[in-house]
Amino acid sequence: MSRKLVALLMLCALLASPAAGFDSFWHSEATRLAANDFGFSDDARKIMQLGNFSPDFFGPVADLASSHLPAAGLEALNQYVANNGQDRDSAVFLHFDDLFDELNGNPKFDYVFNRLLSNTQSTLAYYNKQPGIDNRTRKTLILITLGASLHAVQDFYSHSDWIHNDFEKTPAKLIRLSAASLDYRAPTWFEFREKSGAAEKWPFQVKTGIYPPIAGAANTHTHMNHDNSRLTYRELETEGAPLLSQTKYHNTGPIPARENDAASALAHQQLAFNTAVAASSEWIRKIEENAEAKAAVEFAKSWNLKSQDKKLGKELEAGLTTELALSCMTGKWDGEEPEGDRGFLCRSVLEKTIGSVSGSKQSKIESLIIGIVSSAGFSLALKYTGKFWDVHTQYHILSRLTDGISSSSGHYNHFK
Repeated sequence: MSRKLVALLMLCALLASPAAGFDSFWHSEATRLAANDFGFSDDARKIMQLGNFSPDFFGPVADLASSHLPAAGLEALNQYVANNGQDRDSAVFLHFDDLFDELNGNPKFDYVFNRLLSNTQSTLAYYNKQPGIDNRTRKTLILITLGASLHAVQDFYSHSDWIHNDFEKTPAKLIRLSAASLDYRAPTWFEFREKSGAAEKWPFQVKTGIYPPIAGAANTHTHMNHDNSRLTYRELETEGAPLLSQTKYHNTGPIPARENDAASALAHQQLAFNTAVAASSEWIRKIEENAEAKAAVEFAKSWNLKSQDKKLGKELEAGLTTELALSCMTGKWDGEEPEGDRGFLCRSVLEKTIGSVSGSKQSKIESLIIGIVSSAGFSLALKYTGKFWDVHTQYHILSRLTDGISSSSGHYNHFK
């Protein structure tokens, strides 16, 4: 294997490295930590991470990427995204956004959480016992389903004002993560409900960002999200789409962000992230309260592609690098121009520092993985990693997860 291929696969490995400090990096990291809690193998966890990316792959990241790709790359992307209307319609409902001002009451959030949970359990059980599916596909379906459902759970804590509430005045207090640090997390939705009773009786009303954002509104998705570690956003609803700080919309709660104070912005965002990590592990526990769903998870969680399916293992690494390329291309890895290691990763992709490889000994798979960092190779890379996108087109995972929540009109099905 060439040195350049090794370098690129090292970049893939960094997708799963511990956070130094939600965008794709934060989603991937929360999923990694939850998977580790339950003893998933490295390969099973990576497939979960790729599944976690699918609500963005079929949604906002693909929309943004379309303006950055050459004709061949756009055609390849459309093969999986634009031409898959069913998953496109479903993806928008897996971000806990306030669509059409319809997610506007605590009981409605409660409905979405509980419906998503029952959908995840039933989908996992269905794939595990459905006849005519080979074990390779069955395990892929289970792990991608689990990862995609986690995306929605994590987005609740990123896209809502949950962490802006003063939990010290409620029965469910902030939780200190270790005696040696000042890191905290808020209670999860289910923890708070257990201690505070029916959601309609809570002392606060949860709000989440309006999407698509509306010009002039304060509580838009672009203002309210905690997606990146610097709390910056590009205000797409304003002419010129300026890159601005979100801190003035995040100056409440137990750990408020303050303007012109990067440390407070990071601490505020980390409160959201830490809570999402705890909620991710809790989500897997709740899924496993259903015996059939737990059997599905147990069937797939120890999958070792290195010993059982090396070709698919290489496809998986290519898929993770495709996620990195798309996320960096659209400013959705950890915001635009991320710092530190995350910035290095994106610059390696965008500036093509790895480059192309020449030589007759290079295999087709090596060429395709390396080609992901170049415009010319992107369409081939997407095609080569098709196993992980094809299962969506064939089995409509996102549609199953949002059954009873989504509709083709873009309105919440339960609320319209």
